[in-house]
Amino acid sequence: MLKVPHEFQLHVSHSCNLTCEGCTHYMNQGHTGNVSLETAIEWMDNWKDKVIPKRFTLMGGEPCIHPDLGDFVWETRKRWQNSYTEVVTNGFLLHRHPNLYEPLRKTKTVLAISVHSNEDKKYLDRFKPVYELAREWIDRGVQVELRPSIRHWQRQYKGFGDKMEPYEDNDPVSSWDVCVSRLCVQLYQGKLWKCPGLAYLPMQAEKYNLSDKWNPYLKYVPLSEDSDETEIKKFFLRKAESFCSMCPANAEYFKPADPLLPVGYWKKLYDT
Repeated sequence: MLKVPHEFQLHVSHSCNLTCEGCTHYMNQGHTGNVSLETAIEWMDNWKDKVIPKRFTLMGGEPCIHPDLGDFVWETRKRWQNSYTEVVTNGFLLHRHPNLYEPLRKTKTVLAISVHSNEDKKYLDRFKPVYELAREWIDRGVQVELRPSIRHWQRQYKGFGDKMEPYEDNDPVSSWDVCVSRLCVQLYQGKLWKCPGLAYLPMQAEKYNLSDKWNPYLKYVPLSEDSDETEIKKFFLRKAESFCSMCPANAEYFKPADPLLPVGYWKKLYDT
């Protein structure tokens, strides 16, 4: 079995209760739907005997939207007993899962809570009960991490919805060098995808009327479950490739807007 330094990321839900500007997964743009536990198990079983990722992340969207989140935690640990496992959440819907602390503690899965502001009063007031619940779960033996998400926020594409555009620097090597998703392999539709930008681009194209500039990137072919050992190794050794050109060649840091803004705000802003 191949052991890799990569992170496998699995969307438990494509829905999100925040609209974080420039989300690399496009989940700030009004996508909906959960992945059923049965489907996720099938996807994981495609790879559990072939690859051991350094890290396995259950995320979204917002994973707490899924009513069966605790079962995802159990099933992930069954398949990757030696990988670092975590649930990444914005925390606002944790109260929907009052017993989630049990699978987290027993499977030694980290609860990673993204913090999107340390100064906005409206956000901090809303975050206070999340913090209190996190402290409660720490006392119950859960490993909790508060992660300041906006500290190194980078733009990976321009615009929103129909007006979303790729970068055109045409320097895939430089784009790879500054990429925030270099090791973030997506487990989606039973296949492995190089990064979130490529994995969920077809979903974005189905929802919005994207420009033809995205067409070359929509031709990306993920690694299928019937790939042989050589093909799997090549996938994980591959660094920069033509598809990396959709992202900027130079890191573009910015302070994102209020994540509590509704999707409608962004649609109106970009007239989409």
